[in-house]
Order: sequence, then structure tokens, then C-alpha cells
Amino acid sequence: MTTFNPYEAPQSAFVASTVEADDLSGPWRDGKDLVTRKNSQLPDRCVKCNAAARTPLKSKRYYWHNSAWYLLIPVNMFVYIVAVLIVRKNARLGLGLCVQHARRRSRMIAASLTCLGVSAALFVYALGNEAAAPLYLPSGLLLLAAMVIGVVGVRIVHPKRICERYARFSGCGSAFLDSLPRFRGVET
Repeated sequence: MTTFNPYEAPQSAFVASTVEADDLSGPWRDGKDLVTRKNSQLPDRCVKCNAAARTPLKSKRYYWHNSAWYLLIPVNMFVYIVAVLIVRKNARLGLGLCVQHARRRSRMIAASLTCLGVSAALFVYALGNEAAAPLYLPSGLLLLAAMVIGVVGVRIVHPKRICERYARFSGCGSAFLDSLPRFRGVET
């Protein structure tokens, strides 16, 4: 049963076509970027190929800060870390992957951990054996490979900007982005 409230603000019949109504839904695409509300859940589709995502969709917290804060690193790394912990912004995003892309991500995680393990084993062996000193170089290269695979190969999407209302991510596939409406809002 609806009751009449004389103090209620009037509502337009055309509210579905305004930017404010579009602001309530989401996610959106903006060129090659995914734009979402700060804390949102994406549709049950793979963000890489738009196939049906396997469940459950994992929600992850992403952090972002302005790149100008990197200028503090030459001054002092501790000052940079404290400043970034204070000024960083975060957003929570739940996204899904299809079976194929989930397997690829799992293989990348395994490759990164394998490189890390072999690097540690070579380093420990070289520490205990003076004749194995040339193994320090392959150990360091494997450590570098583990970091690169871990950072580039494992991540699904990464934040480009997080503001008060919206979060902008890159790394989504074009098939997924083509299925989303165009972003018409204004980032603040």
C-alpha cells in the first residue's frame, strides 16, 4: 500500500535517461578502460573474453596513488612509504574469469613460484659452495623473472585512477568492454 507524502520531492517520468540514473548502474566502458563505482561487483562474465565466469567471483581491494608521489623515492624510501600509506585511495572490485583465463593465471602463479624457488635454491647452494659462485647471476635473473611474471602475468586488471566516487581500471578485454554501456559521468 502506497501512501501519499506531500513533502516528497517530485519525480520525473524521464529519470531513466539522465546521467543520474546511469550513475546508479554500472559498470561502464570509457575507451579501453573499465569504470566502476568504488565498491562494486562486475557481471558474471570473464573480464578478458566475456565468456561465462566460473563462480564464485572474488572481491579484491585495489590501491592507487598519484604517480607524483614517486618523486619521494630518491629523497627517502621510508618517507615515500609513509606518505603513500596516508594518501592512497582504495576500491573493492569483484570480477570473474572463465575457466581458460583462470587456468592461465594459475599457470603464471606456478611459474612465478617455481622461478622463486629455483632462485632461492641456487642462491643457498652458491652460499655453501665457493666453486658455485657463478650461480649468483642465474639466481638473480630467476628472481627478477619471478617478480616480472608475478607482477605482469598474474594480475587481472590494474587501477589507473581511483577518485571519491569512481574507479578506473585497465586490463579488460575488448569483448567484455564492448558489452558495457559508455561512461557518461564526470570523475571527481
